[in-house]
Amino acid sequence: MGAAEKLDGTIPFWPAAMTRPMALAYTSVSEAQMRQWEREGTVRFRARGPNGSMITERAQLDEALRKLFGEVAEDMDFGDGD
Repeated sequence: MGAAEKLDGTIPFWPAAMTRPMALAYTSVSEAQMRQWEREGTVRFRARGPNGSMITERAQLDEALRKLFGEVAEDMDFGDGD
């Protein structure tokens, strides 16, 4: 586990590639949500990190979050009560 993964608070930067624990901390989504993104191919982990650890790109996580919140906003009804 890297130093950034051991921190409880926010870190001053997020690396361009992250391990699963870092990705979960970065996005604050549940393990189930991360698994769903993986099944859909939205977020892909590859064995390219130190000692073959699985990492993903921060850009993939950012895009997955944009889609997640975009879907929520589109599904909500903010009608005027008519």
